[in-house]
Amino acid sequence: NKKNILTKLLKNTIKMEKFNKNGPLRTLDIEDGFKKKRDELSQQMRKLNREDSIMKKRKEKMYQINVNDEEQSREFSLEDVVTIKKLIISKNINQQLWITTEIRKILSVEESPQIQKVIDIGLIPIFIEFLKNGQKAQLQFEAAWILTNVASGTSEQTFEIIKHGGVEILISLLKNQNENIKSQAVWALGNVSGDSSKFRNIVLEAGILIPLIEEIKNSQKLSFLRNAVWTLSNLCRIKPGLNFDEWQLILPVLTKLIYSDDIEILADVCWSLSYMSDGSGEGIQIIIDSGIIIRICELLIHKDATVQTPSLRTIGNIVTGNDLQTQIVLNCSVLHCLYSLLHSTKKTIKREACWTLSNITAGNPIQIQSVIDSNIIPILIELLKTSEIEVKKEAAWAISNATSGGIKEQIDYLVKEGCLNAMIDFLDCIDTRVIRVLLEGIENILEMGEKQCNSTMHNIHAQHLEQFGGLEKLENLQYHSNSDIYENVLRLLEKYFGAEEKSSSSGRTDEEFEKKDIEKVQIPNCFFGFSEK
Repeated sequence: NKKNILTKLLKNTIKMEKFNKNGPLRTLDIEDGFKKKRDELSQQMRKLNREDSIMKKRKEKMYQINVNDEEQSREFSLEDVVTIKKLIISKNINQQLWITTEIRKILSVEESPQIQKVIDIGLIPIFIEFLKNGQKAQLQFEAAWILTNVASGTSEQTFEIIKHGGVEILISLLKNQNENIKSQAVWALGNVSGDSSKFRNIVLEAGILIPLIEEIKNSQKLSFLRNAVWTLSNLCRIKPGLNFDEWQLILPVLTKLIYSDDIEILADVCWSLSYMSDGSGEGIQIIIDSGIIIRICELLIHKDATVQTPSLRTIGNIVTGNDLQTQIVLNCSVLHCLYSLLHSTKKTIKREACWTLSNITAGNPIQIQSVIDSNIIPILIELLKTSEIEVKKEAAWAISNATSGGIKEQIDYLVKEGCLNAMIDFLDCIDTRVIRVLLEGIENILEMGEKQCNSTMHNIHAQHLEQFGGLEKLENLQYHSNSDIYENVLRLLEKYFGAEEKSSSSGRTDEEFEKKDIEKVQIPNCFFGFSEK
C-alpha cells in the first residue's frame, strides 16, 4: 500500500512538472500570491529585527560606564564652547585627551546624547583627525568611540562622519595593532553601514570587505570578533543585497564562524545567511554548495532564541527555492526541528515555523508526504484552531498549499485530521487574502471529492463541509465587500452545492425557492402587497 502511494506521488510530481512547463495552472495564482506574502513577511521581520539587532547593540557598551565617570562628566558641560575649542586645538596632547574623554562620557551616559551639539561646535573633523594620531593610542580610541556614538544618531548626524572622510580612516584602523582601537573602529563602521543602503554602499565602495574579512580570519579576540561579525551582518542586511562576488568573499568566513560557541557571533552569522538567501536563487545555491545546511538545521533547536530566529529565517528562505533545493533541506532532518519549533512558547518562532512549512507544502507531492509522515499536519490544524492570529494565518497558508499540490490520499488525510473544520472556522478572519487562501484550499478539497463521485455517487467532502456548518459560512461570505471573495464563494456554491446565481445574490438558499412543479408557477405570491381584483 505504501509502495502504491509512493508510485502515485512520483507520477503526480512528473505530471505537475510537465503541466507547469506547458502552460499556467490555476493553482499558480496561489503560488504568485504566496511569493508576494512571503516577501512582505520578510520585509516586516527585517524591520523589527533591524531595530533589535542594531539599536540594542549600540547601547550595550555605551552605558557600561562606571558611576565615577558619570559623576565626573557632570562637572563638564558642552555649553562651555570657548574652553572646549581652546583645549581641543591646543598643542598639549594631554589636554586634548582630557577634553575628548569628557565629551565621550557625555555622549555615552546621557539618555539623550548631545550629538547635535558636538556637531554644531564643529568637533567632528577634529575627532576624525585624532584618529590619525598613532602616537597616542588612547586619543585614537576615545575619538573612535565618539564617532561610534555619533553614527548611532540620525542619518544627518551620521553623514557628518562620511562628509569629513571618516569612513576611509576608520577602515584603515582595522589593521591597527591595538585591539581596542580596531574593535571601536569596526563598531563605528557597523553603525554607519546600518543606517541606510546609501551609507552601506559608501562603506563598501571605500573598501571595507577585504580588510574586514582578513581581520575576522586572523583575530582571536572575542570582543573584536563580535563587533566585526555584527558589522558584517549590517553590510549584508540592507536591500538591495550584495552582489554575487561579494557573497563569495563573505561566505567562507560565515561557514567557519557558524561553528562558533559564542551566541552573539552565531546569531549574526545566521542573520547574514538569512539576508544572503532572501529572494536570491544564487544566494540560496551558494549556501547549499557550502555544505552548511545541516549545521543551520541543528541551530534551529539551539537553546537561545536569538540563534533560533535567524536560523529559521534562513531555512525558510532556502525552501522558497526550487524543489531540489527544498529537498536538500528536507534531507537534513529539518522537519524534526520544525516539529519542535511548532511547540515553542514564542509566537514569532511558531509563526515563522508555519511560514517555513508553507514553503515546503507548496512543493511537490513527495515533499507534502514528508510533512505528513512527520506528524506535523495535526499540529498545524491545532494551531489554525487555537493559536494567535498571526500564527493562524501562516498555518492556513501551510494547509492550503498542501491541498493545492496533494494527491487524493493526502487530501483525504488532511480532511480526516480535521483541516476542513478548522479552515471553515477561520473564514471569519478579517484578512481578505487569508480568506481567499482558505477558499482556494476548500475548493481543492471539494474538487478532489468531486473526482471520487464516480465510485461513491456523492461528494463526501462536500457532505463534511455541510456537517461542520460550512455551507452557512460560505453563504454569509456572499455579502463580503471584496469582489474576488464573492465570486469565489459563488463559484463554490454553484459547482458543489447546486446554488443558482439569483439565489446567491439575494442571500437565500435553494430550499427557499424550490417548488415541486416550478414550471407551473406563473406569479409570485403578493411580494408587493397588491390586492387582487
